Amino acid sequence: MESVKNTVESNYIEEHEDPTTFEAVEKLLAFHKVEYKKTTHKPTRTSEESAEVRGATLASGAKAMLLKLEKDSVFVLLVLSAARKILWKNVRQILGTKKINLASLEEAKTLTKCLPGAIPPFGKIWGIKTYVDNSVFTQGSKINFNAGLRTTSISMDSEDYKKAENPIVCEFTG
Repeated sequence: MESVKNTVESNYIEEHEDPTTFEAVEKLLAFHKVEYKKTTHKPTRTSEESAEVRGATLASGAKAMLLKLEKDSVFVLLVLSAARKILWKNVRQILGTKKINLASLEEAKTLTKCLPGAIPPFGKIWGIKTYVDNSVFTQGSKINFNAGLRTTSISMDSEDYKKAENPIVCEFTG
């Protein structure tokens, strides 16, 4: 019974993506006068699927992961090259906490209005800190990401991303 309910809810959610975050990303980029390329494609959920439909390298994907810090229930956004793996020990040290959880599907949907795989690398849209691994900048001059919708990607200069988001740049991948 529970799996049927989850399947129905999952199908309902996927059919009803909210464009709020996509619109906020476009406004943020316009405010900072950032040039970018927008692409519409079939829905993607994983970094690998997204790289394939974009015709881009996996490394150029700016993967955004929403975390919840247990000590004070604060959310933060981690952004890394999609070709890299998170070193959780480094993340805990950077954030000064021992307990970190990925945000639940419900928490992510409530905060970002996005489905998994669609969260863009802009924590400032939701008033949360963004920590970006240096791999996002060393992999090349362009980054690619789903922009709040699983069917819409943005490609832009990584330096323009840095200008628009002003993230905390650190090392937390291997």
